[in-house]
Amino acid sequence: MRTPGRLNRARAFLRRSCWPVLPAAAAVLAFGTLVQWSVAGGDALPSSHLIRIVAGGMAGAAALVWGARRWRATAWLFYAACLALVVLVLLVGRETNQARRWIDLVAGFKIQPSEFMKLGLILALARWFADRPPPRGLRDLLVPGALTAVPAFLILIEPDLGTSLVFAPLLLGMVWLAGTPWRTMRWLLFVPVLLAPLGWGVIQGYQKERVLTWWNQDHLTAEQRAAEGYHLWHAKLAVGSGGLNGHGWARGPENRLGLLPERHNDFVFPVIGEEFGFLGGTLFLVGYAGIGMVLLVAAGRRRDPFQRLVLAGIGLHFLVHLVLNVGVSIGLWPTTGLPLPMVSFGGSSMIVGGMALGIALVVSATRGPVFHPEAFRA
Repeated sequence: MRTPGRLNRARAFLRRSCWPVLPAAAAVLAFGTLVQWSVAGGDALPSSHLIRIVAGGMAGAAALVWGARRWRATAWLFYAACLALVVLVLLVGRETNQARRWIDLVAGFKIQPSEFMKLGLILALARWFADRPPPRGLRDLLVPGALTAVPAFLILIEPDLGTSLVFAPLLLGMVWLAGTPWRTMRWLLFVPVLLAPLGWGVIQGYQKERVLTWWNQDHLTAEQRAAEGYHLWHAKLAVGSGGLNGHGWARGPENRLGLLPERHNDFVFPVIGEEFGFLGGTLFLVGYAGIGMVLLVAAGRRRDPFQRLVLAGIGLHFLVHLVLNVGVSIGLWPTTGLPLPMVSFGGSSMIVGGMALGIALVVSATRGPVFHPEAFRA
C-alpha cells in the first residue's frame, strides 16, 4: 500500500539531486568491466572486479542513507579517522615493494587508507570554508593548507607519490571555489612552482629515475626502454598502435602478450587506447569527464556553501584522477602509480568512488538554507 508513496519520494529525491551522474557512472563502470574482462583474458567475467563494484555500490548506498546533515556533522570525525588510518599504515601496514600502503583485514581483505583520506579531506575543507567567511589572504588559508599538507606528507613517505599529488589540486580547486580572490590565488599557484625543485631532495631514488626517464622519453636507448623506461615506453606504444578504431576488444597485442605492466590498475587507459582506438578512447574520456562536470555544474546551482564545496570537491576528485592517470599513460607526466576510480582494479578506490557518488547524491538532494548565516554577520 505504501509503494506509490515511496516511489514518489524516490522521484522527488532524484529530481532534486544531480541524478545525471548516475548514468554517466554506470556507463564508466560498464566500460571498466569490459576492459578488466579483456585484461583477464577475455574468457570468464572478472568476478573479483564485479565483487568490488558491488562493494562500491553498497558503500554508496550507505553514504546516501547516512544523510547530508550527518555528513556535515561528522566531517571532522571522518577526517580524523582517515588520518589515523594513514598514520597506522606507516606503523603496522603491509610492506610491498618497499612501500607501506595497505592494512590487512580479515579473510584476506585489505584497505588502502590513502584512498579514504582524499574523501576525508574534501569533507573537512568543505566544512572549514562553509563555517567561515570567504578567505581574503594567505593567513586565512593556513589551516586548510595544514589539513592538506599533513596527510599528503604522510602518504608521500609511505612512499606513494601518485596519491600524494592528488591533494594539492583538490586544495587549490576548493580554495578557489570558496571565494578566494585572485591576488591570493596567484601566490598559491606560483610559489609551489618556484619551490618544486626543493622536492628533488625528498623523493626516492627510483622516483628521481622516473622523472629523468620522462624528461628524456623521446631519446631513450634500447637498454632504457627495457629497464627504467619500460612502463612509459609500452604504455605509449599501446596507445599509439590503437590508431583510429583500435585492434578490437581483447585483441590488443600489448595486452594479450602481457607486455603492458599494471594494465589492470594504473595503466588501464593504454588498454583502452590500444583496443578501442582514438575514437573509443575519446568517447571514454568524454564519459568519464562527464561525471566531474555534472557535479561541478550541480555545485554551481547550490546556495549552501557546504553543499556547493562537497559537490565541487568530489567533481574535482574524479577530474584530477582522470588528468593524472591518463597523462602518465601518454607521457604528459612522470610515471607514478595512481588508479583510475571505478575503472582500475583497486578495491579501496572502488569503495571510495561509490561513497563519493553516494555523498554527492544525498548532498545535492538536500534542501539547503536560502540564506547562509554569514550573510547576517556584521
